[in-house]
Amino acid sequence: MNLETWKPKAKFGVNLPQTKNILAGALLLALISGSVFLGKIANEYLYWKKTKDIYTAAVVSAPVDYSFLRPFRNWRIGELEGLNAKSAIALVTDSGNPRVIFDKSPDQIMPIASLTKLLTAYIALQNYELDQETVISQRAVDTEENVGGFRAGEKFAVDQLLYSILIESSNDAARALAEIMGEPQFVNLMNKEMEEIGLKYTHFIDPIGLDPDFPGQGYNYSTANDLAMLTRHILQEADTNPKTAKIFEITRTQKYQITLADGRIHHEAINTNRLLSEFPDTFGAKTGQTPIAGQCLLVIMPQPKNGGHVINIVLDSDNRFKDMENIINWINSAFVW
Repeated sequence: MNLETWKPKAKFGVNLPQTKNILAGALLLALISGSVFLGKIANEYLYWKKTKDIYTAAVVSAPVDYSFLRPFRNWRIGELEGLNAKSAIALVTDSGNPRVIFDKSPDQIMPIASLTKLLTAYIALQNYELDQETVISQRAVDTEENVGGFRAGEKFAVDQLLYSILIESSNDAARALAEIMGEPQFVNLMNKEMEEIGLKYTHFIDPIGLDPDFPGQGYNYSTANDLAMLTRHILQEADTNPKTAKIFEITRTQKYQITLADGRIHHEAINTNRLLSEFPDTFGAKTGQTPIAGQCLLVIMPQPKNGGHVINIVLDSDNRFKDMENIINWINSAFVW
C-alpha cells in the first residue's frame, strides 16, 4: 500500500488530507508543546535554584539583619473588621523607621479631646521643674468638668498636677499648668512643637481639648497618623531623658494620692483607662472624650520581642475600650514578632 496516495473509501463521505501532512503537523505540534513545557519547567527550576541560592547565601554565607521586616504578617488570620472608631492606627516604632501595621482613615482631621494632654504634659516637663509650685486660679476651677475637686488658692507642685491630668484627665489641672507661664504662650509652644516635628495637620487652641462653646469656634484637632508620630517623638526622647519618661510612668499608674504642696493628701486620682488591668504590660496610655470628639484612646504596648513599641490610637469611637481591645488582640494573633 502506498501511504502517499492512499485515500479512505467513499463510504466515509469525506476526503481527508493526505496522511503525510497529518503526521507532519502532529509531529510539529508535539515538538512545540514539548518545548513550551520543558521551557516552563526549566524556568521554574532556575527560579527555585536562584531563590534557594539567595536564601542559602543569606543564612549560611553571611549574617543578614531581617529585623526591618518584622513583624511578619500571619495571613492565616484575616483582616481586622468591625471597628467602630471613625479613625485608627497601629504604628510599630523602634530604632528603625516606623511601620504602620493597621489603619483606618488615618489622615482624617478630627477633634482629639483630652489626648491633647499628652502634649500638655510634655511642654510642662520641658519648661518647669517637677517641684515647682503653683496656685490654682479661679479661672482654672471654673473650667468645664472640675475633676479632682480643685479649689482656687490651693497650692500644688507641678508633678502633682501632671498626675492629675494624665491619670484622671483633669481640665482644671491642665489649665493650671498652662497658666504658670501664661496660657497663650503655653499654647504657642504646643503649636511650635508641632511645626518642629513636621506635623502639618495638628493644631491647638488650648491645653485641654475642650469642645467649642459656640458654632464656628476652633478646637484642638489632629489625625491618627499625626498623633502616632507625636507619640513616637516623645517616646524617642523618653529613651534618654528620665524626666520625659515620667509621662508614660504616670499614664500607666492606676491610682495615685494627689497631695498639696504642704504634703496633705488632697484626693485619690483613679485612672480613666480601664484597660490597664486587662493589659498590665501597657507602657503608656491616654483617654479623651467630648460630645464632638467622641471617645478617643491612645495605648502604647511594648513589642513582644526586639524592643520598641506599638502605638495604637482610636478616634471618635462609640466604644473605645472594645475597639482598642480588638486592635491589640488582633495584632498579637495576626503578626509574628
